[in-house]
Amino acid sequence: MAVATALVVTLIIVARALFAQYYAFQGLQALRQAQQDTLVKLVAEQLDEKFENRAIALQRLARQLAPMLGQAPADMKRFAADAVAIPQNFNAVFLAWPDGDIAFSTAVPDGQRLHISDRDYFQQIVRGSDFAVSDLLRGRLTNSPGVILAVPLRGPDGQLLAVVGGALNLSASNFLGQIAHSRVGLTGSFCLVSSGTNPRYAMHPGASKVMTPAKAHGETCGLETAPSPWEILQPTQPIVARYLLESNGWEVVSVLPASEAFAPLVDVRRKTIETAGFSLALAALMMWLAIRRMLAPLELLHRVVGEAPQNPAVLASLPTGSNDEIGELASTFSTVMRQLSEREAALSAAKDCAAESEKRIEAIANHVPDPVSFIDANERYVFVNEAYAKRFKLPARQIVGLTVRELLGMPVYMASKPYLEQAYQGMPVTFSLEGKDGAECMEVTYQPAWNDSNDTVQGLYIFARNVTSEREKMRTLEAQTLTDHLTRLLNRKGFDLRMSEVMSRAVANHQSAALLLVDVDDFKAVNDTYGHAVGDQFLAAFGERLCACVRTSDAVARIGGDEFGIVLDDAANLAALERIAQDIVAASKRPHFIEGHTFVATASVGMAVHYPDDGQTANELFMRADMALYEAKRAGKARYSPPATPPTTPPTSSRRA
Repeated sequence: MAVATALVVTLIIVARALFAQYYAFQGLQALRQAQQDTLVKLVAEQLDEKFENRAIALQRLARQLAPMLGQAPADMKRFAADAVAIPQNFNAVFLAWPDGDIAFSTAVPDGQRLHISDRDYFQQIVRGSDFAVSDLLRGRLTNSPGVILAVPLRGPDGQLLAVVGGALNLSASNFLGQIAHSRVGLTGSFCLVSSGTNPRYAMHPGASKVMTPAKAHGETCGLETAPSPWEILQPTQPIVARYLLESNGWEVVSVLPASEAFAPLVDVRRKTIETAGFSLALAALMMWLAIRRMLAPLELLHRVVGEAPQNPAVLASLPTGSNDEIGELASTFSTVMRQLSEREAALSAAKDCAAESEKRIEAIANHVPDPVSFIDANERYVFVNEAYAKRFKLPARQIVGLTVRELLGMPVYMASKPYLEQAYQGMPVTFSLEGKDGAECMEVTYQPAWNDSNDTVQGLYIFARNVTSEREKMRTLEAQTLTDHLTRLLNRKGFDLRMSEVMSRAVANHQSAALLLVDVDDFKAVNDTYGHAVGDQFLAAFGERLCACVRTSDAVARIGGDEFGIVLDDAANLAALERIAQDIVAASKRPHFIEGHTFVATASVGMAVHYPDDGQTANELFMRADMALYEAKRAGKARYSPPATPPTTPPTSSRRA
């Protein structure tokens, strides 16, 4: 009976484990895939942005070389070497004539001739393209893999005068080379596959793989493995994510090996099997002992009945003097009493078994690295594991009996109170708690614990997890996508996001918000007079002056070439806004000293204010600020225009209209 019961229990546990394994595998696989898709998309967007920045750098170089086409190639070569950051932007730059002859290249010795009319990127420029990226190619002099970015240099009539290009040597130090050394997780990697009919590895963690053929579809950086028939139990397929670059159609591929991706699942499975095996062995032994003990009274009755004819003294304990109906009733009653006693003993044994099971569960909880606890319906701690006690630097026995407010303190308790109330109503809830200085962030989950009839919440299970590093990584990635590379201010995307947040908060809290648009007067003259390099430094310095004129909580963004936006939260004081505008105009009148040049570039400011309950949208606020800026420009520049009233119809004279 014990063996049969153990086998039935084993079959049930195995069936449940297989179902749980299947759903756990599917869930973990979907989670890992989503993480890899997000990661490879971010990497691809960063690469596209870097290609775009280098295209802009080439176009700037082409404009600078246009007046120098009649000079000696050596002079143009020296100028180009000084004008472009090497190797930060390119490993080399060159200029080719329309017939394909190289006029100069910073990577080719003077006097050595090269011809590139057969190159695909050169032909694209000749056919009228404004920007071309080559297929993966091998350098004719260095024999190294690389890629070429090219832009046309045209005359005033649109005639092609020359082709300006930049080379990225994939075996040298540049932003593409960083992909080969980046890791996905601990053991995963990235690779870069070229486009076209002959795809090849442009970047690969194994240097020998570069320039070798790759798959046009379903590339896995050469790390694919044959699928296992027991994939759910022993995963072998890596987690692969792919994303195409918009700039040249190349494919970024990330590969996370199955051994790392599914390591938590395999480890949990091993521990579960060990615990289940031990539990089954213990249960089978206890069943065998319990059944033997349950049969003991029957054996005793059989022995007494068998010995009674030879030894009547064994019946002396029974209230009978003879073998009649009373004696039979007494014997039956005695048997019933003995059975009740045996059942009480079995119940005591079951309680002992439950106590041992509770101790095992507590031991398991104490081995969990994350804080785990249980509170009753009065918010009083009933159980905490060792990780929870260690977090508060108190012994677990001192925490048990305290309330949540007594342990966490009033500020943290008040922040958690709404979630506690929601959980006590029977709804699981997960939220984040940040420390006073924002250095630590904990993800907390409240899980209701119902009674046996499932109609009353008896308490809450509390699970906490430190997600500080995860939040920091997400903030770092977000900051990189929202920051202007030149001024280190918010870019247009960051400006729109902050504008939306401020407007939503103003509407929700019935507060005021303000928008200032700042435009540099005659910025084109600065570029034309002193060059784009000086113009870029001026924009960065002007951004610093803007930041000095506003509060640290206000958002300053570069939303165009020479146009800036400032979003001010809780801006009900119109006089304070006008002082800020005056400070900006005054700051713009101070001279700038850049690379030996001294000049003044003034600025004009337009203001618009969102008042509580005025119903205007972010676009309407932007339109009003733009109208005010237009008025300041029309009034003579180097001044500010006070907030304009909301227009009843869209303006037709605005610069953006």
